[in-house]
Amino acid sequence: MLNVDSIRWRTAGVMVVVFWSLGSGGCGERGAAKGKVMGKVVFGGQPVTAGSLLFAPAEGVVSEPATGVIQPDGSFVMTTLAEGDGAAIGKHLVNYNAPPRTGREEWDGYGTPPPEKISPFEGLAPKQSEIEIKPGVNNLTIELVQAPPQPF
Repeated sequence: MLNVDSIRWRTAGVMVVVFWSLGSGGCGERGAAKGKVMGKVVFGGQPVTAGSLLFAPAEGVVSEPATGVIQPDGSFVMTTLAEGDGAAIGKHLVNYNAPPRTGREEWDGYGTPPPEKISPFEGLAPKQSEIEIKPGVNNLTIELVQAPPQPF
């Protein structure tokens, strides 16, 4: 099971990839060729009903990352610059972000803290960490599995 420190390190790593990707894109690459990307996210054959996806361009792909919010039925549509425009053609690193923990927003710090509500999808990661986006429509199934333990 992931602890809070490993989740923070994993999130920090994703942020580094995102900012590096944004910085390496350059103004002239905003029009990079894209493929439409949509599909479903599943875990154990069942739809994942919350969270988000990030497709970070892999080496050799110069573009901004694409993001997608997972809907209650497990479906998603990826966006780079304009709603639903897809992701740059080429290889991408795939990252899944579970919904954040909730339940302690109103706690004043005194007494026993209320229990946190933890997403049943916390600690999951894409089975396939890299995908290739092709021209046209890409209809994908992203399968999640238990994330391997993170080294400290």
